[in-house]
Amino acid sequence: MLKSEGHDFSVDWWTLGILLYEMLVGIPPFFHKNKHRMYYLIQEANVTFPVPEKHNIEVLPEAQDLINKLLVKDKTQRIGAGQNGIAEILAHPFFSELDINALMAK
Repeated sequence: MLKSEGHDFSVDWWTLGILLYEMLVGIPPFFHKNKHRMYYLIQEANVTFPVPEKHNIEVLPEAQDLINKLLVKDKTQRIGAGQNGIAEILAHPFFSELDINALMAK
């Protein structure tokens, strides 16, 4: 979207990664006070996670893995971009304790 090249459903998976990160850490993964620097980080930087001992925030490995896979820069390589879509994401170990059928049944 930043490159004005259009977008498809894979931007939803990117947004899910941003949301999960922010919910677990408290700030967006590429946040910077300078808007231009933030745009650069979004396009070029890898996701980093807080050091638990320093920041008193621990992001479990399953969550880190899912977030990293949702925030892959190449949208064709992002988790969920394949034919299985959401099923690929829900099959990730992060969701292993979630009863999808109960969730869908509300």
